[in-house]
Amino acid sequence: MKANEAPKKLYFGEFDKTCLEAYSTKESNDEIEYTRTDVFIEKTAKWINEHTSLSEKMVIENFVNYMKGE
Repeated sequence: MKANEAPKKLYFGEFDKTCLEAYSTKESNDEIEYTRTDVFIEKTAKWINEHTSLSEKMVIENFVNYMKGE
């Protein structure tokens, strides 16, 4: 990883919850925002589901499975 470059993936467990509280608010516009993958997939699938026709529902299921690596 180069200097001033964020990693592509971060992993946090139960032990890290206290530490994460310190980083849960935005302090400047230069910060990088990380989003949980499962939350991103769920929100994206919900939006696609609300904005597509019934014949396109299979696309949503395929998208979710692809994003989860299934």
